[in-house]
Amino acid sequence: MASGRAIERFKARKTPPGSYFGSWKNWLPIMQNYEAKKPSYFATPPPQLIHALHTSLTQILSKPLEERFKIHHETSQKVKKAIADLGLKQLASKPENQANGMTAIYLPEGMTPPAILPTLMKKGVIFAGGLHKEIATKYVRFGHMGVSVTDPKRDDIDRALKALGEGLKEVGYEAPNGKA
Repeated sequence: MASGRAIERFKARKTPPGSYFGSWKNWLPIMQNYEAKKPSYFATPPPQLIHALHTSLTQILSKPLEERFKIHHETSQKVKKAIADLGLKQLASKPENQANGMTAIYLPEGMTPPAILPTLMKKGVIFAGGLHKEIATKYVRFGHMGVSVTDPKRDDIDRALKALGEGLKEVGYEAPNGKA
């Protein structure tokens, strides 16, 4: 069920919903009939997704959002410094254009994602290939967000950075300062 405030907000929206099955326009009559104890059917809701959303939002909102944003920013800066220490560059060269949850990293000249990604996977970490069609073969993406950043018991970021340095060295890259 949704609060009265949420329903009023939906009714006042100016843009159409992005999903037919997710549209409250289709669900409001069902919810109203449910409250009136009248049988009604539109579609079978996905309870697993609803529970997953509830769990995710509970975890996200368990601490102030400012704290969550701060740790993502700090982790992002740590990753970006480690990338620079390896002598690598980011696609987004200006700090104001860089994300706090992902870093896109240019690979060393002549190296492509298929040369490094399997090596990283063998080390238990997953980086993703590039998406931009004109330069997809020149970079990889390193996601650093969510539980990998917010759970202090996890060492995902440190393991990924270590694997990247070792993996680059294994495929023949020598960092200018010897850090790889």
